[in-house]
Amino acid sequence: MAMTLRLSVELDAAIRAAAAGDHCNVRQEVTHAVETYLGLRETEEIKSDPETLRTLAEAPESVRVGNVVYGSEAARALLKGDRDS
Repeated sequence: MAMTLRLSVELDAAIRAAAAGDHCNVRQEVTHAVETYLGLRETEEIKSDPETLRTLAEAPESVRVGNVVYGSEAARALLKGDRDS
């Protein structure tokens, strides 16, 4: 998606400085910043869901006892409730 992004002088200067420090262009720096922000939002969403946190806490034990599935087809079957696949 193409877009024009109008920034304050201070924010523009900060992004340009970050891009120079990271040896990339401004577009890459802005893309990275947006991806980082969205990743942090997703992390906060996960951290606020008790069921997800419980599942993550139980994951190492599930792996240890072999209660895991491998491959996209097995995962799809599991999500559909077909645990025999």
